[in-house]
Amino acid sequence: AELIPRYNARDAAVYLGNLNKCPVLLGSATPSIESMYNAKTGKYELLELPERIDDAKLPEIVFVNVNRERKRKRMENVFSKTLLDKIEDRLKKKEGIIILQNRRGFSTQIYCEDCSEVETCDNCSVPMVYHINKNIIQCHYCGLVKDVPGACTNCGSLAIKYFGTGTERVEDELAFYFPSANISRVDSDSISRKAVLSKILVSFGKGDIDMLVGTQMVSKGLDFSRVTLVGVIAAETTLWLPDFRADERTFQLLTQVSGRSGRSKTEGEVLIQTQNSKHFVLQKVLLNDYNGFYEREILLRKQSNYPPFSRLGLIETKDEYEEKARGAISDFYKYVKKYSKNLVITAPTEAIISKIKGQYRFHLLIKSIKMRDPGGKELRSAVLSAFVDYKQKSRFRDVRLIIDIDPQSII
Repeated sequence: AELIPRYNARDAAVYLGNLNKCPVLLGSATPSIESMYNAKTGKYELLELPERIDDAKLPEIVFVNVNRERKRKRMENVFSKTLLDKIEDRLKKKEGIIILQNRRGFSTQIYCEDCSEVETCDNCSVPMVYHINKNIIQCHYCGLVKDVPGACTNCGSLAIKYFGTGTERVEDELAFYFPSANISRVDSDSISRKAVLSKILVSFGKGDIDMLVGTQMVSKGLDFSRVTLVGVIAAETTLWLPDFRADERTFQLLTQVSGRSGRSKTEGEVLIQTQNSKHFVLQKVLLNDYNGFYEREILLRKQSNYPPFSRLGLIETKDEYEEKARGAISDFYKYVKKYSKNLVITAPTEAIISKIKGQYRFHLLIKSIKMRDPGGKELRSAVLSAFVDYKQKSRFRDVRLIIDIDPQSII
């Protein structure tokens, strides 16, 4: 495993038996920043597909500024009039439509206007999500289900509002605007039984289903020649996440879902609703400029010492008692500092999602700069030595400790 360069399916990489070079295919699927860096530095071989098969043209991408549309009174709930008009046009032509909203449920927050309290999960530090089909509120982390509150559970006020948009709301509003259209929702709530997804996709391919509404499940791997319109309800859904890979994931998601449109001789179109169309990630999506995105992103990664310029170690403590979890991470921090000669160690902090399934979470991030520690030997040695000290000396050694080397997310 140490000899073979790391890659995965999203990179469209093909391993051909050569331990020295792993070809990375750059086409409609965008490789990860790390894989592209390895290709640029000669570790991988880059194979490019600059054109679509059968000379199909890339779809035209158009941004719709929802703030401007709202001022012009051209917003119909979560839809701009521009997007609704495009959907109506495609329905008349009997062409396929895909709508992306990368959040499940109907409303993602229940908010009290009097006390400003948000209805949160009893076990997790996240808002409960309202599901209109089952008339429940649910936590998407631990699965806790509650009845829909008739009043604020904190102050008893009846002035509660539902905010945020999920796939259920998008489906519900589309059914209102286009009552004769056949619409199917594709997310982990609706695709819970075996073979349901394949049946939906077969029906969509035949034209029995007019529109697919879904999360990122509709953005990857779908090849339907009849799809000529892709609509994105909110481009910033993943852009706001406090993770160093948030920009990359947003670019990949929008590029991939855009690629579902216009995969035949009929030209396709992509409408992306956004609040900030000038954001550099969205501008690179508009221009289909992966290289430009990579050059900007790799510079930011280098300035902040994130991969591929470093190896990361994410240390997490979890316990039902907050003080024990905090004490455990503080002890580990104290021990690992003794071995931190060439490491960059951030002070222990509460995790972004501080509580999941009744367990309080604290994080410690360790960076090992590749210029000084190419293989991550010093990182692994420091973490192992600190772990031994922790188990021998800490009074919090019964607290669950998780060590994640090269984490895919630091949330």
